[in-house]
Amino acid sequence: MRSSTSCETDLVDFVPFWIAGESLGRVRRELAAALLQSGAVEQADSGLRLRDVGFSVPRRSRLLQGLAVQLRSAGLIADWRNELCAVLNAAGVEVARCERGAFRTLGIQNRAVHVNGHLPDGRIWVARRSQLKRADPGMLDNVAAGGVSAGETLRACAMRELWEEAGVPRELATKVEFPGISLRSVRETRFGLHDECVIVADVLLPAGFVPLGRDGEVEHFLCMTRAGVGAALERGEFTVEAAISMREFLDRTRPLSA
Repeated sequence: MRSSTSCETDLVDFVPFWIAGESLGRVRRELAAALLQSGAVEQADSGLRLRDVGFSVPRRSRLLQGLAVQLRSAGLIADWRNELCAVLNAAGVEVARCERGAFRTLGIQNRAVHVNGHLPDGRIWVARRSQLKRADPGMLDNVAAGGVSAGETLRACAMRELWEEAGVPRELATKVEFPGISLRSVRETRFGLHDECVIVADVLLPAGFVPLGRDGEVEHFLCMTRAGVGAALERGEFTVEAAISMREFLDRTRPLSA
């Protein structure tokens, strides 16, 4: 899988957070005391370290989830989702599972599939996020996108999000394609470090199909030309990660005559 990185913060205010013997997270220096007081974290030569030496994946997951619960009680997690996501090491192997909402606070990289929905004539379906969304309300987004839950395949994630966010039925969603591209986005947020592996996916939708949001996350959908999408990208109307996925799609599928 081809990958690249888009880093929008210098991380000077963050310290490494070690999990399973690897630096897999970054936490704000000002949160160090709270983590150390939890009992689940100790000081390391470089940053902070989860007290998980010799732990199995299930035992490490329980320790990390217990830490997440404490952080939530202290008001240090922005959005508790009751959804477990996998913590992967540098080799892509799962070393723990944890509440998705804690990933930003701990600066752990999460994975999300971003689906570019396009039509045979080259137009692209774009979602307008609900004004009620906590993150990026009213901004433009991919036709469907969402975090990969623990134990979920990328294809299963894409199909789930296509149905929930855009009403794409299974017979169409099964046609989703993965070009083998992941794009890393790293940026500082109010509650910590947003580190996301944006996994790009494409789905060719039939000319007569019109997306319909089912979970309230989308205000409406727009069917846009490639030029229209490009102009919206230049105006900064897309969310950060949707823009990354959409720019890659436009570059990769640019007509030869363009």
